[in-house]
Amino acid sequence: MEYEIKELSEEEVDLISKKLEEYLEAAVPSEPGTPEQEEIILCIKDDEEKLIAGGIVNICMWGRALLSTLWTDEKYRGEGLGSMILREAELLVSEKGCKLITLATIDYMAKPFYEKHGYKVFTVNKDFPKGHEGWSMMKWLDEGITDYVPSHNSAASTYKVEVGGKEEARRIHGELTRFNEINVTSEHDEIMINKKIVDDEGNLIAGISGMASDWNAYCIDVIWVEEAYRKRGLGSYLLKEAEEEAKKYGTYIMLTAAGDWNVGFFEKNGYSIRGTLENYPKDHRCFELEKRVSGEFHL
Repeated sequence: MEYEIKELSEEEVDLISKKLEEYLEAAVPSEPGTPEQEEIILCIKDDEEKLIAGGIVNICMWGRALLSTLWTDEKYRGEGLGSMILREAELLVSEKGCKLITLATIDYMAKPFYEKHGYKVFTVNKDFPKGHEGWSMMKWLDEGITDYVPSHNSAASTYKVEVGGKEEARRIHGELTRFNEINVTSEHDEIMINKKIVDDEGNLIAGISGMASDWNAYCIDVIWVEEAYRKRGLGSYLLKEAEEEAKKYGTYIMLTAAGDWNVGFFEKNGYSIRGTLENYPKDHRCFELEKRVSGEFHL
């Protein structure tokens, strides 16, 4: 069948994100006491209230916390600030009911640092970003939080970790972005690729939302099909359309995640498993997946 592809509005992106969460919660209900989804910003400031270190951690579905950002000002590296923030993040999300924390790091970052704090690799990202290797790492918090203390921990008695807000989050994200740009060349700005399929009356029946990153990866955040229209190939059609557009911006790798209840859909569409989280959610498995494509940038 032929379908008309249109652009998703920001409101529709929010709508399909909510619908996907509802589907996932119905497919794999959360355990009692699972914390609500939340973003936590942590920061350390000097005596003049200047931000010198920070971290951003997101509580996701099924009691998983994601450390998306950890940054320390170059002048203060090696003094234990990163360890202070990491430990505080672990304690806070653990108190809220999270049992698992994950993060991603790259070869020019701090894999040994995280290993000293008890994190283990569950995904190896070969040649991503181009010319580099990255890792997804995890730690079970219900096994106990290791009180790792760096050999040079002079900052612990001088500074304290505070909860920050949106302004601190923007600064932390910006500083990490600048650090990345020193090590990895950006090909272009981040480009959102959001597509939808509508019925004859213009009603939204399927959608996909993701971003063509400045590192030439298309990261799929949401793909959703209305229940009455499933098993008609709409999801595969949207995947192909997003892939073809992403390739126009130089995308060479498609990235997404799936659970054991829907991983077969992505495998059918050429995706391969690059990492596995065991017993997440409880009695299930989640996978990180990729598909290598050949794109040519011509913005």
